[in-house]
Amino acid sequence: MTTASPEPVDPGADIRRVVFRLYDQAVEIVILGIIPLMLVALGFAFIQALLSTVAMFPLGMGPSADESALRVLVERVLDVIILIELFNTFMEYARTRHIRLSNLLDVTIVFSLRETLIQLYAQSFSPADLLTLCVLVIVLVVARSIAAGLSDHGGKRGSGR
Repeated sequence: MTTASPEPVDPGADIRRVVFRLYDQAVEIVILGIIPLMLVALGFAFIQALLSTVAMFPLGMGPSADESALRVLVERVLDVIILIELFNTFMEYARTRHIRLSNLLDVTIVFSLRETLIQLYAQSFSPADLLTLCVLVIVLVVARSIAAGLSDHGGKRGSGR
């Protein structure tokens, strides 16, 4: 009958395990601290968009709605949309501890579209700037399509997101 010899003890493995556990706990604490900050930031962005909307309506003593007030409203609403996309990406990381490339590309596409819309709406663009932003959006959309096609999450492909 043979007896199993005890496995060699590696003191470095224990230290490594403790360090990784501390790191995971620190990341968890930071994530739990950032989530309320994101909610506050999203709330303030929404309130700013709401106040911009209210400011557009003449209430007897305020200035009437003009083009610059509408431009500010459009910018604020687009800012809220960008924050939502950015926070969705962060929340997916908080849940799964990985970030999908397609989510980062979504945020970048929304931000690029925001800049394009703002420049078009303000009519303060040069043709070269507009062309650059449009090419950037096209490249990002193609990259997003490729990233979604190569994704290992076959079940999520048909979900529309």
